[in-house]
Parts: sequence; C-alpha cells; structure tokens
Amino acid sequence: MSEPNKEYVLVTEYFHPDTASTGQLMTDLAVGLQERGLDMTVYTGQPNYHSGENTQQPWVSEYEGVLIKRVRAPQLRQSSLSRRLFNWAIFTTWMFGTMLISQTEKEREILFVSNPPFLPIAMWLVCRLRGWEYTYIVYDLYPDQPVELGYIKESGLITRVWGTLNQRAFLAAKHIVSLGPVMKERISRNAGPKFDPSKIEIIHNWEDENFIQPMDKEDNWFSNEHGLVDPFTILYAGNIGEFHDLETLLKAAAEFEDENVRFLIIGEGDNKDTIVSFAEKLDLRGDTVRFLPYQPWDDLPYSLTSGDISVVTVKEGFEGICVSSKLYTAMAAGMPVLTIAQPYDDESRIVDQFDAGVHVPQDDVSGIINAIETWRQDPNLVNRQGTNARQAFEEHFTTDDSIDEYYELLTGSRSTSATSP
Repeated sequence: MSEPNKEYVLVTEYFHPDTASTGQLMTDLAVGLQERGLDMTVYTGQPNYHSGENTQQPWVSEYEGVLIKRVRAPQLRQSSLSRRLFNWAIFTTWMFGTMLISQTEKEREILFVSNPPFLPIAMWLVCRLRGWEYTYIVYDLYPDQPVELGYIKESGLITRVWGTLNQRAFLAAKHIVSLGPVMKERISRNAGPKFDPSKIEIIHNWEDENFIQPMDKEDNWFSNEHGLVDPFTILYAGNIGEFHDLETLLKAAAEFEDENVRFLIIGEGDNKDTIVSFAEKLDLRGDTVRFLPYQPWDDLPYSLTSGDISVVTVKEGFEGICVSSKLYTAMAAGMPVLTIAQPYDDESRIVDQFDAGVHVPQDDVSGIINAIETWRQDPNLVNRQGTNARQAFEEHFTTDDSIDEYYELLTGSRSTSATSP
C-alpha cells in the first residue's frame, strides 16, 4: 500500500500529448501508478517531438488524475540536433531550478528518466540538496551514447567528467531501473567498484496489448491501401536515428529488387535523409523500398501490423546502451522479428529466448538475405514465430505487467530475486 502522505514526482521531457515513445511510456507509467494508489505529479515540457501534437499546453493541468506541471520557457519543435540541444538545455536548467525551490508538505520521492542526457546529474544534485530519495530509469546510457556516435572522445575530458558525475548519480540512487541484463551489466561497470548491483532492477518497456493486436494483411486497410498484401513485406517503423543500422537492411534489399518483396520504412529522424539518399544511390527507392512519414496515432494499429516481418535494429557498439522499445511493439503485432544486433544484445536474447524471429549481426547482408528467403519459403515458420512473439509479449511485456513491477519496486514489495526475460 502507498503511504498517504507521500508524493511521487516523475520528471520527464516527454508526456501526453507528445507521441515520442518515451512520452507514451511515461504517460502509461504515471497514470498506472496513480491508478494503483500512488500520489503522482509529473514535471514535463511542452510537446515538441516531430511526431507530436505541437499545441501549447497549460502550465498546470491534469491528465487521468495525474497532476502535470510544465516548463514555462520556450521550446522548439525537434526537427534538428541543434534544436534538440536547445530544448535539452532549457528543460534541464528549468527543472533543476523548479525542483530546487518547489514546496511540498508531503514526503517526496523522485523518479526521472535518463533523457535529456544531463537530467540525471541535475536531479541527483537537487535530491542531494533537498534530501529526497530517487529512482533513476535508464533508457539511454550516457556518456556512452555520444562516445559511440563519435561526438565526444572516449578518453576526453568531457567524457571523464560526465562519467564521474553520472557515477555519483548511480551510487546515490535508491533504485535504478535497467531495460535488460546487458544494460544492467554496463550500468554496473560504469558505476564503479563501490556500487551495489543489487539496487538495479530489470523492468522491460511495454506495449498496450489492446491497442496493438495481430491482423491479417488481407483484413488490414493500410496493407491494402499501400499495396502490401501480395508482396512479402519487411516493415521498419519508428525513429530513423544514427544508432539504427538501416544501411545493412538496404544492402540486403538490393538482392530482392526483381522479387515480389517490399521493404517499407515508416518514420522520421536525424538520419532519414541519409537513409533515403542511400536507397536512391542503390536505385531501390520506389518499388523495392518505400518511405512513409510517421502515421497518425489512430492509424498505428494498422500501419504497425501491415507487414509480414518486423525489423528492430541497433548500431554496433550500442549493446547495453539502449534497448529498442520497437521490440515490444513488434512482438505485440504478432510478426516474426528480424533483429539486426549482436547475438548477446538484449534484443537478440529476447528474440532467441522465445523463438520470435531471427537475429543477424550488423553488416551481415547475407544473413538478412538468407533469413528473408527462409521466411518466404516457409509460411508455417512465419506463422509460428509470429504466434510465439505475441504469446511472449502477452506473458511478459504488457503495460500492466511492467507497471505492476514499478509499483512493487517503489512500494517495497518487489522481490530482489525476481527474474526477468
């Protein structure tokens, strides 16, 4: 049971009505915990994600019983890295000041997600000054991510200082939430020899099992409208970022140029222009490879189930730095998952564990070609792995399952020996 005089404050850049995946997940989390009896308050920004509903929201409002307080400062639509950096700076600085001077008559515990990149350090410092306990939810691991992308040097001063401050944030946390075992191992290494790994709990991200349900292409208006019923369709839907290895997928697509195979890429992101240019260079854009923008929210149950195979891909070197939330949506859709990742990565382990698809290392073009050919020639395998994916999703990765785990963690009823896929 929750304590009657305790307030839980969730700090997240994205929240309803923003449609960024983090915003959707944090909205589910806050509403779910409120429904389970916790007194939730959310500190967040204005909608600014490129797929979001970019309408100005009230500074103070309520959503399904959750009190929402928003940044009272300008934020830009996230159409470039420079705009994102501006928003990150504004949000982190504003939240640091707001939380530092905020008043409450209740005992307060803080939850925050690892984005924007410097938010964990700001929240660690605020909680240290105010004497609050906090739970650190790791969606992306910093400074590991910009190091792998080549933005900063692994041995540089920025990396060393950033890593040291983040290490302190890990050490002082009451709880740390990791999205998978590989990420947990990496957090433990980053946190240093004094860190107690038992404070890390693995709680997977999730999808709404009622919103996304398997659907035959013949019965799917989106598949019919876009000519996907007859061709064997490989679907990628989501952010097109620098840490998604779509180049290997396009190289494999070149081998199916004269076949009845379609590659559909739905989404936006910093790396989309590069991927589109690469497809054009290979002379694939059009019949073999098609691009669509993010689809309206109400169309997602149809666009996300419009293919035969769903793709989840991460850049090599990102093992344990992030776990793609697309994996859970792909499994919910009831399609086999083509996972482009290292065999020991969290995404690959889940797909293997439940026989829900195939994992292929980055740059292994022939491996992708062979996997697609195998599926094309064996419809029973497609059906079996798709069924396995949906069954595993229903048993392990639904909204209620994951939020129950958060509730048990925060209220002290979660067993530290609990196992997770």
